[in-house]
Amino acid sequence: MTGETVLPLLRAGRWYRSMDTVPVPGGPPLSLAPEILIRDDGARLRARRAATPLPSRARRLELLREAVALFRHGRVPVESLGVQDAGGFDEAMRATAGLPPALVRRWSAMLGERLEELAEESADARDSGGLTLVSLPANTFTCLEGVLEAALSGAAVWIRPSRREPLSSARLLGALLSVGWPPETLGYYPSAPRALPTLIRATDRQIVYGGDGLAAEPALDTSSLDLRGPGRACVIVGAREPVDPEDLAARIARDAGRFCTSVCTVVFLRAAEADARRVAAVLDGISLDPPDPRRPQASWAEADAARMAAFVSDRLAPGGRVLTRRPLLVRSGGMTFLAPTLVHVDDVGHPLVGCELPFPLAVVVSTDEAGARGVAAGSRFVHPACFATVPEGVSS
Repeated sequence: MTGETVLPLLRAGRWYRSMDTVPVPGGPPLSLAPEILIRDDGARLRARRAATPLPSRARRLELLREAVALFRHGRVPVESLGVQDAGGFDEAMRATAGLPPALVRRWSAMLGERLEELAEESADARDSGGLTLVSLPANTFTCLEGVLEAALSGAAVWIRPSRREPLSSARLLGALLSVGWPPETLGYYPSAPRALPTLIRATDRQIVYGGDGLAAEPALDTSSLDLRGPGRACVIVGAREPVDPEDLAARIARDAGRFCTSVCTVVFLRAAEADARRVAAVLDGISLDPPDPRRPQASWAEADAARMAAFVSDRLAPGGRVLTRRPLLVRSGGMTFLAPTLVHVDDVGHPLVGCELPFPLAVVVSTDEAGARGVAAGSRFVHPACFATVPEGVSS
């Protein structure tokens, strides 16, 4: 491995190259933190916490604004990769995550907007202190808002990047260090899935983006765990409610279908076929080459796209049919896409109902109010809700 570019860990304010690495599609290999190192570093940080206080809240906000501006527009030293400008970041996101520059710019701007929202929301909050873990997903780097949130709160922050897309978090970390954030209060701990419970035990608070399985992890105290996702967003269309096919298609396909708010189920309290076909026609009109400027889509590695297409095809029958006309897997302009897709199914028990996938795929189903309530109850986001009262735990 001599001379090979590897993304290292950041621990105790120093970069550290682990002997254990994992390949990153379209990027350099990523160091992985062994569990014994995680446990030792957590204990060491607890012992030395008072020796490395963070700046005041006002100064933290100032530094975070500088770091986000640098992340969006500047030349950022990214450890082992060198100095990366905004164009270089665009190229890295295209190579690793298939993101077109238009989405990279949009999501970067959203981080700046989210920081200002966090500043307003927490204006009167006390500093949290302690050590917060932020475990990130691969589908969107807007989840870096969790890092901003934890840092603004006055916590030391350990970042666990996605092993499939670690470069956005590495760039934000480089931006934070460049503006003078205390390096001893930051950590970068990529790890294997089996090490996540160890990271949780080593930290005081955790913001984890991912599935539901972690909450049921045996012998794990999850009282400090903020589990964000999946969203399983749905739209409920009332019996006499008109449908705007452009608006509904936008809710499905915006942000390449990568957000937890992206609609994956459309429930009609009436016959749905005619309306659904109008929505399908709009989705078919989203250009992949050249990219639609309003709804640009992400490209995929060929093997990953084939696996995702097979996943959908295996679960389509019985009682399901594709309404969009393009094949699910599309090769265009030297790239591979999973086309925005609309599926009609016969009942709410179909295996694709509520299935949240990292590309624009939505399922249309007609049911009664009880069936619609069941779908809504399993969703974090219902937009818009047609009921006078949204089921508990669901946000509109």
